[in-house]
Parts: sequence; structure tokens; C-alpha cells
Amino acid sequence: MLLLSYVQHSAAARRVLEASAAAFAVGELALAVRGRRGAARSDVAAELVFRVVFLAAILAVPLGRALAPGATVAGGAWAFAAGALVGWSGLLLRWWSVLTLGRYFTTVLRTSKDQPVVDHGPYRLLRHPSYTGLLLVFAGGGVMVGNWLGATACVVILLAALAYRIRTEERALSAALGDRYRAFAAGRARLVPFLW
Repeated sequence: MLLLSYVQHSAAARRVLEASAAAFAVGELALAVRGRRGAARSDVAAELVFRVVFLAAILAVPLGRALAPGATVAGGAWAFAAGALVGWSGLLLRWWSVLTLGRYFTTVLRTSKDQPVVDHGPYRLLRHPSYTGLLLVFAGGGVMVGNWLGATACVVILLAALAYRIRTEERALSAALGDRYRAFAAGRARLVPFLW
């Protein structure tokens, strides 16, 4: 007997998932159209690799559900609620990061020598809090969808994409900002406070 995930048999859960996905999509589309004058675009090939792997991470959730429909997340409403809490915490962290950086936040890596090193808000603890938020969004969303295989694959692929992106971004920021950025980076973890 095939077990259905909570979102497959709860109309309310389905609406929460749809609203969450819509909030994420609208936020990301708004970020995608932002530009930044006077900033140099970083490594275009690295940007393309990141986008392709990022898309693979997104597709892992429905693919996991299609290939292994029985890999349901146990816990019903409690697991769904925990996933929603994690996902929305990530979304709020990402939006806080965007607001903190202001015009210096771009989805395509751009740098300029005159940009400040922002060390307040979520940047007090992390170098890349918007990426931490992104990981939380996808981890929580995967749990909400209710397929542990798709959720796990998504997070693993996304983590690989972000690790690659972080290396590219930190090289670009070190080159553009020099010692100011290196001093900032020395006292902060990349994604997980006090770990990495």
C-alpha cells in the first residue's frame, strides 16, 4: 500500500505549500530583475554552472516524488508544520539579508571597489546568510512536499551549488575589496554559525 504525503490528502496543507512557493517565486523574480550600475560582472561561466546546478536542485523535489512516491515523510501534520516553519524561517532570513545589503544585493555576482563590507544584521554571524536562508527554504519546502528522497536530493545538490558559488563569490569579493573583505570573512562562518 502506497502512503500519501500529508500535502496529498490535506487541502489546507496544499494551500499553504502553494502560498509558500508563490511567496518564494515572487521574491526571487523581484530579485532577478534588479540591476546594479557601476558593478563588474564576475565569472560568467561560473554563473552558468551555478544556475544549471541550482535548477537541478529545484527539479530534484518533483523528480524524487515521481520516482519514489512511497518515500513519504512520516509525521503528518507535525512534519508538515515543521517544514513550513523551517521554510518560512529561511525565506525571512533571505529577505532580511537582501534588505540589509540593499542595492548591493544582486542575484548575478557583481562587485565594485566602492561597495561597503556590510557587517550588521544577519551578516554579524554569517558571510552568506541569504544562502543559508535558501537552504532552509528548500529543506523546509522538501519536507512540506512530503518526499524525503526528493527533499534530501534537493538539499545535497543545492549545498554543492552554493559551495561552488561561495568559492567564486569570495574570490571576487577578495579581489574587489581586498583586506576589508578578508578581515570580515575571518570572523564569520560561511553558512552555519560557528561551523562553516
